[in-house]
Amino acid sequence: MNIWLGAALATLVSMSAHAANSEIPPRIQPVVYKSGYGSVQFKQSIKGYKTAEYKLNAKAGQILTVGFKTSNNSANFNVTAKGADYALFNGSIMGNHFIGSLPADSEYTVQVYLMRNAARRDEVANYEISLILANGDAVDNSQSFDQNLALQGIDFHVKADQVDGKPTLRIEPKGLEIDNSTITRPLNGNIVRAEVADLNNDGSPEIYVYTRPAGRSMPGELIAYSANNKKSLSEIYLPPVSDNPKTAEGYQGEDSFSVVENTLVQRFPVYDSADANAGRTGKRRQIQYKLMPGEAGWVLREDKVSEY
Repeated sequence: MNIWLGAALATLVSMSAHAANSEIPPRIQPVVYKSGYGSVQFKQSIKGYKTAEYKLNAKAGQILTVGFKTSNNSANFNVTAKGADYALFNGSIMGNHFIGSLPADSEYTVQVYLMRNAARRDEVANYEISLILANGDAVDNSQSFDQNLALQGIDFHVKADQVDGKPTLRIEPKGLEIDNSTITRPLNGNIVRAEVADLNNDGSPEIYVYTRPAGRSMPGELIAYSANNKKSLSEIYLPPVSDNPKTAEGYQGEDSFSVVENTLVQRFPVYDSADANAGRTGKRRQIQYKLMPGEAGWVLREDKVSEY
């Protein structure tokens, strides 16, 4: 996602810096996929405080891809689940491309807007937007993920690549004082989203890349690095859910990740048991992690667990 920096990457909807104005109703465009998935494209425009909202219904685990091209650099889009208090993706921070595994059965809104300064000047933005919804098992590494992210003067180019015929994640940093070497990691799933943040508020950013293999009951994976005093990157370790037996009850993977305020949030559906034939309980478990120094790097420590 989505999301989607530092503490602002939480992207609380009520604090978003876009040009939403309650006195000017949005242009609402329902998006219907006859088979439950598919692809649609729109060529439209907005002006001033007018926004456009594309509303679609999706299932947990489906992959939403949003592509956005515009004539006005002040135009962006957000992705939000119905009733959520934060955006899955904030385009004003994270760019013009979103691909992510959706966390729940819900109605999702893709909102196109002009930033407040441009809206105040009554500017126009012509744009093209594509909304591709795919089942989790229909997405593979042949889909290209290529995104540039930046925070606190450090840039990260995150890309899905092929090395010796094998899917590979490439992270190319820029702006570090000592070591800007490219990091490569084997990809065991699909890159569904990347975010930059500063969870520990130390003035140096982190890069978080979320991946997930295709198919039911497959665990998501976090690949993350911290820019130590803006000098070089060191890996961030996320303990497996199984480290806490209570938290692991009914866990069967299908994780999604996002940065929310100064925490990393992991969400997954809760099953009746860990048995392969178990059914879902209808609940989702959420784990919040704090970024803490470890013995040889950085560790995400479990801070709070909740269900909804």
